[in-house]
Amino acid sequence: MSTDDRTPNLVDRFVALKQQEWFLFTTVAVALLVFPWALIDGLEIVAEFIKTDIGGYTGLPALILIYGIVVIGFNILLGYTGLLSFGHAAFFGGSAYTAALLTRSGFIPELLIKSPILMILIGSLLAVLLAWFIGFLSIRRSGVYFAVLTLTFGQVMYYYAMGPGGWLTNGDDGFTPDPGELLGHFALDQSFPGDLPVLGDLPFLSTLLTDWFYVLVAVTTFLAVVVGYRILKSPYGLIFEALGQNEQRVNFVGLNVFRYKLMAFVISAVFAGVGGALYAMQTLTLHPNGSLYWIISGDFVIMTALGGVGTLFGPIIGAGIFEYIRLVLSGIEIAGYEFGGMWRLLLGGAFVLIIVLFPSGLYGGIKNVASSIAVRFGNTTGRTRERPEHEPAERGGDD
Repeated sequence: MSTDDRTPNLVDRFVALKQQEWFLFTTVAVALLVFPWALIDGLEIVAEFIKTDIGGYTGLPALILIYGIVVIGFNILLGYTGLLSFGHAAFFGGSAYTAALLTRSGFIPELLIKSPILMILIGSLLAVLLAWFIGFLSIRRSGVYFAVLTLTFGQVMYYYAMGPGGWLTNGDDGFTPDPGELLGHFALDQSFPGDLPVLGDLPFLSTLLTDWFYVLVAVTTFLAVVVGYRILKSPYGLIFEALGQNEQRVNFVGLNVFRYKLMAFVISAVFAGVGGALYAMQTLTLHPNGSLYWIISGDFVIMTALGGVGTLFGPIIGAGIFEYIRLVLSGIEIAGYEFGGMWRLLLGGAFVLIIVLFPSGLYGGIKNVASSIAVRFGNTTGRTRERPEHEPAERGGDD
């Protein structure tokens, strides 16, 4: 009996099921729902057995997802189009300050509506405008020259915020945003569901979801995943991937390379703008060093590489690893030593370990292991292998 004639087993059925769009989005929604519980309460249960506090804290799930939104867009630029930008902090921090300024008393009174949704929209718009300008001047160069140009523009914004623009940003003293209430009724730091008579107490959801700010971030993350997935599945996404593989071939078939590279740059900036606006709501004090400095752009690169360049979910996992090491593991004593300010040493060790074991990133490694299991126990080898051995696997599908 040939492989194609065999009845599909459970592994084959699951492989077919996970290709379905509805299954992918449902899985994402469930993961976002249980993420705060797993990161805080779930790890606290584990901590009781190992006698070490490895649990997260209330604001950490939202912060991880904020950076996850940013690196979804950043990976469209780096993992698919093949453009390495060191200036995305300009979009992230610029949008954060623009959104925060809407909450400043007396600043543009006509727009002084303390609305988190308005902050996201205005911050994203600022990111688009910046990306068109910076991209138009930078995209004509490639490789290290493109990276340096984006880095330069990012540093210009940083030094402006620290110096001449201090009257807007409050410079080195930092700026404290006041985002107001979600939909004019729900304070972002209010426990979910709080005063919501329509839904009642919702004890189950109250255990999983921490506050209304996490609800806002989770919904925005879900939309970011949907948009990112649809972009990568669209003709634009295929062209982005083609640009990353061979730019000359794209040019030979008559497509405007500059236009598509600029569009990828703008799209990635929109994701960074959304993340920046959410970061302005999350942080107690908005400071140029934490939002505009070039190291923030470098952190986006590390997050993407940790999780897996060229995958949809890999960068989100990378953001989770990065922030967990920075904010949780850095405070744990290892052999009597607490890393504290030297957390990047711990991060570097984790980065080397992951890249050595999984050259395609942690998520890429997980996918490879899962594929091996599917081939070993399923019928997928005979039915799904249609491309020659030398061709790379398709990226961006159900990643």
